[in-house]
Amino acid sequence: MSVNKILFREVQRFTVWWLWLILIGAFAVSVLPLWYGTWSQLTTGVPWGNNPAGDTILLVTTLAVTLLMGGLVILFALARLETEITSVDVAFRFFPFFRKWKRISREEILRFEAGKYNPIADYGGWGVRQGFGKKGKAYNVSGNLGLTLYLVNGKKLLIGTQRVQAISYAMEKMMKGEVSSHGRSE
Repeated sequence: MSVNKILFREVQRFTVWWLWLILIGAFAVSVLPLWYGTWSQLTTGVPWGNNPAGDTILLVTTLAVTLLMGGLVILFALARLETEITSVDVAFRFFPFFRKWKRISREEILRFEAGKYNPIADYGGWGVRQGFGKKGKAYNVSGNLGLTLYLVNGKKLLIGTQRVQAISYAMEKMMKGEVSSHGRSE
């Protein structure tokens, strides 16, 4: 009897500096002028801008843009790609976009490759992406290393990783079924 033992676990987040520079820059450029204008118009009574809105509309717009842009920053801060390889399957989810784990059993996997890929040329960037041509779907958050699963149904799936050797080792063990009920290699 086989136990469902975790052979590999990785949690990745959007950590590339330029993404955060864009997000914080967009937040600052869109929110700070609105707050300045709202504060200026409400405290001095002098209308803000060339075609000023009324106080209520300006305040509602400022709050809405702040919530929208703040929500976007928080969404990226919370986002994470979680990957687990167990003795019987590969499981992953892209939280908070996909809360439920997607599981691919060993029997569904024809073969795998772990190594470098080109996120922009192959998939158009990071996130949940549909690859160009016959590349399949990708789930990635940073870098250019990934695990490509070639499935029995003819589909391909790439899961990004920062630990290519460890994920490859775990996949080899899982595919060979080398985990006993005591969690030791046989």
